[in-house]
Amino acid sequence: MPNFQIAIEKPEEIIPRLGKQELHWKKGRSAFELSTAWMQATGFPLAVRAVLDLAPEWRSAELLEGIFERETVLPGRSRPSQTDLLAIVRLKDGNAILGVEGKVDEPFGPRVNEWLADAKDQNRGDRLTGLCSTLNLNSKAVGGLFYQLLHRTCASIYEAKRFGYRRAVMLVHSFAERPGPPAMPACFEDFAAFAHVAGMPISSPGSISKPKVCGDVEVRLAWVSDSPSK
Repeated sequence: MPNFQIAIEKPEEIIPRLGKQELHWKKGRSAFELSTAWMQATGFPLAVRAVLDLAPEWRSAELLEGIFERETVLPGRSRPSQTDLLAIVRLKDGNAILGVEGKVDEPFGPRVNEWLADAKDQNRGDRLTGLCSTLNLNSKAVGGLFYQLLHRTCASIYEAKRFGYRRAVMLVHSFAERPGPPAMPACFEDFAAFAHVAGMPISSPGSISKPKVCGDVEVRLAWVSDSPSK
């Protein structure tokens, strides 16, 4: 069955699709800051544009359409991955997918080992095998990583395949406070650990990884540090 989307005119119209609706909607938290930043921008928010332009094939990309709280079916029988913002982007050589995960200081959920330990769902081993196969990873090597980063990256790849696109980026759009060096924004070190194991290392905020080919899709990871709304 095809997916039907409803256009929104103001950020708060995404509240009904949030996991805990109004409880997840608060100034200074990720859902509020992400939707506000993107809906107030003309195209990409400036901080996002600056990072995408670091990759030659993504330079001068054009935002065609954005879908908030996009659900993507994952391997196995369980809940879909719900990407905060899925963007369809025009590049010079064709369209691409940009999956955006908004963050302030919220964690990336449980680590893979913790997620697997939940005996209520016997399907999780099969799901993990499918996700790792997508990213060309050994499932025994990802136990200490955060599960959310694994399935969000795969969701961007699956959406690119669904639309017939050759490129995708999974980007964390962070509104966390930027401490002075050598400290990093909240959650960045967890993201960097995932990027290293995934074969797309990122050493600092405000950067984009080298591409990795996963099946028919060339995927990158990126981290954008931005200022919260005023």
